[in-house]
Amino acid sequence: MPLTVSDFNVTNNTITITFSDAVFSKGQVGPTTGFKDPLGMTTPKAQEAFKHDPLNAANYSVFDPGSVDFQQPKTIAKFSTGSAATTTPPYAVPTVVSPTTILITFTPSNPPPPNPKEFEFFDGDWVNIVLKHIRGFSESGDPGPGFEGDFVNLAFQVKGRGKTARITKDVEDAISYPILTQEVSYPTAVTSRPGPGAGFGSGGGGGNQGLGQIASRAIGDALGWKPNAGDAKGFVGALTQSFSLTEVEGHVESKWNQRTYTVQSDLAGVISGAQASLYARAKVAMDNCMPLLDSLYPLDPTADPEFVKALKEMAKSQIAEIVNQFGVVPPSILRVNTYFRILMGEQSFRFNEDPRVEVDPDKIRGTLGSLRDNYGIWFLQNGRDNEFNNSVQDETDITNFRMISDYMTGLLQSWLANGKYFLLSTTRLPAFLGTQLVLISRQLGVIAETVNELRFALDSVFIGPNERQTLLVEFDDHWELPAMYLEDVLTEIENSCTDELPRLIRDGGRIAITNNLLPVVQTLINMVQGAKDPQNIDALPDGFSTARVKHALDDLSDQLTQLFTQGQQVGMRIPEPIDVEVEVLGREHQHRHQH
Repeated sequence: MPLTVSDFNVTNNTITITFSDAVFSKGQVGPTTGFKDPLGMTTPKAQEAFKHDPLNAANYSVFDPGSVDFQQPKTIAKFSTGSAATTTPPYAVPTVVSPTTILITFTPSNPPPPNPKEFEFFDGDWVNIVLKHIRGFSESGDPGPGFEGDFVNLAFQVKGRGKTARITKDVEDAISYPILTQEVSYPTAVTSRPGPGAGFGSGGGGGNQGLGQIASRAIGDALGWKPNAGDAKGFVGALTQSFSLTEVEGHVESKWNQRTYTVQSDLAGVISGAQASLYARAKVAMDNCMPLLDSLYPLDPTADPEFVKALKEMAKSQIAEIVNQFGVVPPSILRVNTYFRILMGEQSFRFNEDPRVEVDPDKIRGTLGSLRDNYGIWFLQNGRDNEFNNSVQDETDITNFRMISDYMTGLLQSWLANGKYFLLSTTRLPAFLGTQLVLISRQLGVIAETVNELRFALDSVFIGPNERQTLLVEFDDHWELPAMYLEDVLTEIENSCTDELPRLIRDGGRIAITNNLLPVVQTLINMVQGAKDPQNIDALPDGFSTARVKHALDDLSDQLTQLFTQGQQVGMRIPEPIDVEVEVLGREHQHRHQH
């Protein structure tokens, strides 16, 4: 039988080769001082034997374009004249691991900083090696087994923690584990609005919902509130805000106040602070501007009636969209800026305490400017009076336009002055508690979803619910994080986000966020990050180390970090007690009585 290579592996600084038959004697097993030196082998028999010796460095040719010393194919003979203790780099030192296995250790020639990690082969590199002339031990009457064709060509990609190595592992995982498919359905988000035709027969699954779910959704839509059986106070508050009661001729009539925004009262969160002020001001501006827009009429007799009507309707829809955005948590800064730009022609939007905008109704641009020019309802233009302004009624028309402009200019100034409270970022920014609680409540729901996504990833690599209950995860810092079963880790996070943390926030407000929520979330983050690379990783199933599970753990860690950041924005420490010495108070009291 010909000699073959049964196993081959390359790391950053080693090449391991395992042959199908013994090529070393038992006496050769162990570290060597280097490859055999060919000098002194003068007899033809010795030279022939050395030609086929696995310790002949000329029998190994290495090629790796990304390598330090083997960017071109070359033998390792020039690197093998000594050992690591007696030679300066580069060098290659063999170790006979067993009669069938050789380990070759490399030290590269480039010193730091060009190669600070001192790697010969880098993560993701494809290393090619050609073995030739090598033969095993001969048996009685048979020649020593050699390679078929007298050579073998091998290639191996270096594994590691680099980007390329990660891609390689992802591909291996995809081959090793099945791609599972199942119908995925998430509950509708509280702030989502049904699209056109989203009735009982819509594609969203309304036709398959139970009567209780349909009723709960209808109540939530009417009240702008997420139904919660344990939040009676939130229900009463949403009911009070959604309906106005008036007594008419001895009986009470109710009127539904249509809500353009959603209040999530899981954490008693409402629109508050800067956003509530902007929304209230915008609502008043819209309620006053709409009748004024309807009352406008063109003073210019040449104005196109169809164009005049279109400009009026455009202005009304743009104002309404701005107001609607102020009622959404969080408002879309891009949409608000876009509609202000279209409505008033403003090009620069910088959030600061002293915003500069065009306040002269005769100079603003955008839709309002086009409406003014086409209607001919300006007051002064190029220093001249309006030639179409002939009566008090005409001047009232101009006045109405100026009132509309002033309403919207003031609203734009308020938006720019308070815009910093609506910027979304992963860093700590100022925020108002009521509005921030809506975002925190939403984030808690996201984390609960992510936990279930992690469970699904574990299922897909054959780590099922029962196995998770018996799979012990040992963390590196066993004093801070004692060992836990994997399912207990997931349940701990899920229960914290669905029950414990919301209750703490409702009971303690801003103080509870800093003193309860943040420490708990930090512990959960540490637990997830510790679970990514536990101390007993080798004892866990191979599926736990796959890319899909690592990605799911990364996602869960990121979502918890986002919750931590949101909490930091509104948290408050317990105020320090005022420490006043009793003796001082006594002396002051005595001093007052003496005088």
